[in-house]
Amino acid sequence: MNKLSIKPNQIRFPNCYKKVTMDLELHDHFEYWFAGGRGSLKTSFAFLYSIAKMMQLIKTGDIPHMIALRKVKDTIRQSIYNDVLWAMNILGVRQYWESKESPLMFTCGESTIIFGGCANQKEYEKIKGIKFEKGYLRFAIFEEITEFFGYEEVLSIIQSLFRSGSDQGQALFTYNPPPSKSNWVNELIRQKVKDRFVHESKYTQLPEDLQQKYLGKIFLEKAKIIKEINPRMYNHMYMGEVVGEGIEIYPNVEIRTITDDELSKMTQLKRGLDFGHVHSTCYSGVYYDDRKDWVYITEEVYSPGLTNQTLAGYILDMAGRFPIRADNENPNLINELSILGLNLIKTHKGKGSKEQGIKWLADRAKIIIDKRRTPNIAEDFLLYEFKKDKNGKIIKEYPQEPDGSASVRYALEDIIQSKQWTWVK
Repeated sequence: MNKLSIKPNQIRFPNCYKKVTMDLELHDHFEYWFAGGRGSLKTSFAFLYSIAKMMQLIKTGDIPHMIALRKVKDTIRQSIYNDVLWAMNILGVRQYWESKESPLMFTCGESTIIFGGCANQKEYEKIKGIKFEKGYLRFAIFEEITEFFGYEEVLSIIQSLFRSGSDQGQALFTYNPPPSKSNWVNELIRQKVKDRFVHESKYTQLPEDLQQKYLGKIFLEKAKIIKEINPRMYNHMYMGEVVGEGIEIYPNVEIRTITDDELSKMTQLKRGLDFGHVHSTCYSGVYYDDRKDWVYITEEVYSPGLTNQTLAGYILDMAGRFPIRADNENPNLINELSILGLNLIKTHKGKGSKEQGIKWLADRAKIIIDKRRTPNIAEDFLLYEFKKDKNGKIIKEYPQEPDGSASVRYALEDIIQSKQWTWVK
């Protein structure tokens, strides 16, 4: 097909992206950091712009290339590969790109879109060894940059990718700002660097018709519920605000992808259920690797306002008839859910059990949470912090525990109690 006939669809996008689009066009910066809450279209914009630009360059006879990266390779097909497909279809240019499976890529003439992971040395070597027979690297897109270990790691990849060729390359980074101010990404973007453009966005900046088109009714209703029951979580999750002050109760949380290979080795999950009275009811599936001292959180049902029957159905889909340790403060609800098919065991609790359980979790080597699998529990663990008094001094007492933390604590109750702690009735 004659590439000179390429004419991507015109896309209507929110005005909050106008300034960064002009900056990208003028090539005023090399690094572009797209920070935003859920539904802010930051990833959508990154792929729509980069693919539209590549089509424009191909039309003039250039041979641009793109590399799209995630930290863990196992997540590529479900994330950035689908993001590229979506952007191609929105732009109406899918027919120009041929897909290949091994290695996973798209080709348009001599231009390519390549996908890569960065989880280990072997994958790094593959990325650093990429060379193009013709053309130049136009875009490197890092999705969920917070999964990477630090800027030194990112800079090493960038220097390898852009070591030669055209000076027209640009690196785009997309991420939800971590809640803690001390996170390396938050510290990095506070620095004033000449060649770095930081763009911040939120879903409320989208006109109402675009919210309906791109986000949908379910997303908008859930955001409204979270805003009402947990404003702080809403500010972080949806507004993209940095709400932490380095006083996290769970400083050992590691947000990353839990791979299918890791899941296959988890022989027996522990399961917990915390009932929401004012807040949400939360079911969790948890695995404890005592050899590494790592806690993995792999399953969640997080329900503000579900009926008992619907709640039981969701949990049965995940847990089946496996035992679930449930909050013992609501025996009537335990009975109702048991009739609906759940295999519930009452927690023991006891004086001091909450504090000891939280401390036990906080003392583990790692609490590994995959936001894709358990997004609400991830936010609960990240946002749980000590409070301060009026003088700014940290109060070393645990504030009201979030639902996700309580659910995980119940799931691991037998392991926690096996550490020779005795609860006082």
